[in-house]
Amino acid sequence: MKSLLFITLFLFTFHLSQAQVKLNHIAVYVENLAESKSFYSDIIGLEEIEEPFKDGLHVWYKLGSTQLHLIEGEWEEPTINKNNHLCFSIEDMQGFIENLKANKIQFENWVGEAGEKNQRVDGVQQIYFTDPNGYWIEVNDDY
Repeated sequence: MKSLLFITLFLFTFHLSQAQVKLNHIAVYVENLAESKSFYSDIIGLEEIEEPFKDGLHVWYKLGSTQLHLIEGEWEEPTINKNNHLCFSIEDMQGFIENLKANKIQFENWVGEAGEKNQRVDGVQQIYFTDPNGYWIEVNDDY
């Protein structure tokens, strides 16, 4: 009985000691690092952070408690579907849209209507567009 209690306590303690999994980073493979860096810095507005490689092939950004890593290398055109996308939340949807327009970046709603946004059932507004590599980006106002 004593050993059963010990095993039960051990398993319970072991289970409690297991930390929740957390997202460390998202890596995005890019064709042209300079162009992608400009896009994610100037259009999306991400904060660049130091990266350890210092080889000119990496740019890292802070995303709350996680990171986005852009990595340049030998490019192979990926097959990309809008269902696979990065999503960023912003405070000012109209200001963000004006910035896209000023930079001649086309956007659309979920069904593909150019220059339109859509509203989810919970009231969140969304737009979709692609980065310089063709990856889909969603921006919404669920800030």
